[in-house]
Amino acid sequence: MDVETRRLLVDGARLVLNGKQVEARELLMQYLDKDELSEEGWLWMSGAVDSPEDIETALDNCLTINPDNLRAIQGKQWLHEYRKRLMLEKQVSGARTRIRLGDE
Repeated sequence: MDVETRRLLVDGARLVLNGKQVEARELLMQYLDKDELSEEGWLWMSGAVDSPEDIETALDNCLTINPDNLRAIQGKQWLHEYRKRLMLEKQVSGARTRIRLGDE
């Protein structure tokens, strides 16, 4: 891999760590266009995207390349727990709304 391509990954990762996901996503997409089989690139991309679906896609791509990638496995576990919490919060919110409407 040439230095310029590696720089895209390194700079993209640095931006993820600094909370600049939009800028990171741009660099990581350029990097992955050049090396779509980079498990490291897909793992960093999972931290640069916003939606749970995009996070899952990036983690799945990483795990397709290396099914034993511990960070991607942990990321999928975190995502599963996050979705469970969201579902529970929606259920609680819906129950509270029904209770309020019933009181009126």
